[in-house]
Order: sequence, then structure tokens, then C-alpha cells
Amino acid sequence: MIGADYMPRANGFLLTIEGVDAVGKKTQSRLLNSRFKLKHLKIKLLAFPDYTTPIGREIKAFLAGNRNHPPELIHMLFAANRWEKCGELRRLLGEGNTIIVNRYTESNLVYGKANGLSLEWLANLENGLPRSDLVIVLDAPPTFLASRRSVNKDVYEADLRLQERVRKTYRELARKFRWVIIDATGDMETVHRRILKAVSAEIPRLD
Repeated sequence: MIGADYMPRANGFLLTIEGVDAVGKKTQSRLLNSRFKLKHLKIKLLAFPDYTTPIGREIKAFLAGNRNHPPELIHMLFAANRWEKCGELRRLLGEGNTIIVNRYTESNLVYGKANGLSLEWLANLENGLPRSDLVIVLDAPPTFLASRRSVNKDVYEADLRLQERVRKTYRELARKFRWVIIDATGDMETVHRRILKAVSAEIPRLD
């Protein structure tokens, strides 16, 4: 199992929001976070890459075009960035929190495979991290999302061919690993309702 972690969780739950760049992961993660808080549930919102750490700062430099790392190295850094936060993740889950994370181990599998790397090799980089209990993949064509991307695109956002491969790979791996695909072409509230329906099936207290 990818990212397998059999540590006791005390009812903690790890919910991952995935998808191509500019598909709405940050917005939908925040909306879910607000929903959990309204229900007075223990919640923590996180995102990867975490640019506040030493490795995160190196990743940021790469995405800004200031580094020329080979694919193997950058995907090792993406995984290492999560290992920097592994202790915090385990603590939060052990305290019974639901963690909503904008990008997690699944991103590295998808982007790495889209960059031509072995899925098995990528999975080994993540093996031992807390596993996702539910993975939501927001799905929309990269061309549909072009207007949402910032003017100052990072090297991944600016590569439309990469984004197309990433979308295809998300759909492929979603079938393989039973991730939940959500149509993200609707307006913000419509997409939010679709996500709530999927999440409520796993966390009934959210209804």
C-alpha cells in the first residue's frame, strides 16, 4: 500500500485534495475546512509543498526556475518535504484530528510518473508516511483552467503539455487506487457540494 502507516490514529482522518494546477484545490480545501469548523470537528488544514522548511525553500527555487534539478532529485525533494512534517502529521492524527491536505503523496506519484519516472520508485520515496484515508481528485481540462493561472506561473504551471499528462495520469491512477474523481468544471459552490457528498460518505458527522 502506498504511504502505508499502521500507527494507531485515535480516529484521526487524512483527507487529501489533488488535481492539476489551478483546478481549485486551495479554494475547496478552505471551504471544507470552514465546513468542519461549523460542525465543531477537530480539523487542521495543511498544504504541500511546505515552503517554510529548508527543503521547501529549495523546491520553491526550482519551481521559480532558479534551479535545474533532474526529475529524480526534485521528486526526492517533494517526498522529503513531507518527511520533514511526518512527526506533526502523526501527532495530529494521534490526537484525533481530521487533516485536510492540499497535495500529498499522491501528487508525487502523478507528477513523477508524468515526468517519466517509475511508479514503484516514487512510491518507495513515500512509503512509511501516514496514508491518505480519502483522496479527492478535482478534474478539469488544463485548457479550461488557463484563465485561472497566475501571470507569474511556476515551471510546472507554465508547461501545458505536462499539465495534460498530469491530468491523464491522475485519471489513470484514480482507477488503480480508487481515488474519488470530482468534476471541477462547475462553479465553486457546485464543486463544493460534489466534494461534500463524497466526503460525507466517509465522515457522516459532516452532514
